[in-house]
Amino acid sequence: MVEVTPHTVILVGDSQYCMVLLKESDGSRMLPIWMRVHRAQPIILWLRGKRLRRPHTHELFIQMAEKLGGELVQAALYQVKEGVLQGRLVLSRESQEISLMCMASDAIVLATKKGVPITVAHEIMEMAGFIP
Repeated sequence: MVEVTPHTVILVGDSQYCMVLLKESDGSRMLPIWMRVHRAQPIILWLRGKRLRRPHTHELFIQMAEKLGGELVQAALYQVKEGVLQGRLVLSRESQEISLMCMASDAIVLATKKGVPITVAHEIMEMAGFIP
């Protein structure tokens, strides 16, 4: 797995979509992730150093996990299935790891909010990553 961090979000004209560029932590490769603008909004705010006044859905998920004794420890983008990038959240609870499948956009947002590593499968980075 390759660790990445959100680098920038590129809005595409009047489109409902944008491109989130994830940068390889120990290198220069970038990985473009397409998502709807409303899904990228928390990442845009985070990159600009802004915070919401009230909890957003993603903050609510983190709070619920913590209230139930769990902690988000990692997000992974681990496979492409039927042309869709699949995400996985890894939570730790009482020395046990719990893995939850999720949308790639949710994995990125939750990891960004919580400040935990985002990892990408080597095959995905090899296939879709690029050096600017």
